[in-house]
Amino acid sequence: MASRAASILRRLSRLRNNIPIPIPYPTTAICPSPTCSCAPTPPGLDINHTLPLAGTKPPYAQHIVVCTEREDWASRIEDEDGPNLAKGLKDLLGPRGEFYDPNHPILITNASFPTTAPGASAYLFPSFQHVPHIDLTPSGLAHFVRSALLADDPLPAPPPLTTHALTAPIILICGHGGRDQRCGVLGPLLQTEFRRALAKSGPRSEGEAQVALVSHIGGHKFAGNVIVYLPPGFRVEGREAPPLAGQGVWYGRVEPRHVEGIVAETVGRGRVVGEMVRGWTEWTREGPGG
Repeated sequence: MASRAASILRRLSRLRNNIPIPIPYPTTAICPSPTCSCAPTPPGLDINHTLPLAGTKPPYAQHIVVCTEREDWASRIEDEDGPNLAKGLKDLLGPRGEFYDPNHPILITNASFPTTAPGASAYLFPSFQHVPHIDLTPSGLAHFVRSALLADDPLPAPPPLTTHALTAPIILICGHGGRDQRCGVLGPLLQTEFRRALAKSGPRSEGEAQVALVSHIGGHKFAGNVIVYLPPGFRVEGREAPPLAGQGVWYGRVEPRHVEGIVAETVGRGRVVGEMVRGWTEWTREGPGG
């Protein structure tokens, strides 16, 4: 019975993915062609070009991006040796954890962003905050979850967490070769191309976009997988913030030839590139909404 129910759910998911999903943000249907040469896409990576991309983003209410300074990790990031913020958070927020909430899924990934000592550091979305120091003791982790993620730390509370608002776009590229070689090959190539394209596009008033490799975000068969987060203060040429400000957009099947177009349309104009979109967030001002 359970296997039959799972089969039905898979069929329903496939049907859902075949239904056009309207994108609630300004959209550019086709990624613009590059204006200069870029790295070729390595052959033989077995990327799925058949299944629809729209609707393949996993649902999550918050995203914790753990700074590790590394560019690859064990297949399960919670199995990494040494101090491990991802493991501590998964223990607290997972199905057996003290703060588990099936109606409020939280995505936890490692990233190649630099760490700050002592303890650990992380980027938080949709709050668009950088937390430079997180105490890895059990009480410190519980305080971090309550105050930074759930905002319900009871009084008296430990000293408040130090946070810094993120003001520049954040670009996350799955490069988790320890989990799947497709992302392990494409991730570093895309990171190089994004940095080149961003440098070519020139400085932004809110600061230079940050680019990092991250661990598994789902959908290796759709590599390269890229998430672009635009901060709430994002502006297009000094004008009013576009609807995509304060949100994130997920792309799949990204190749080096697409990077310049994504930088121009999403980072430069606050627009979604429709042909490669896996999904997007629709966080509200009061809190995450999807």
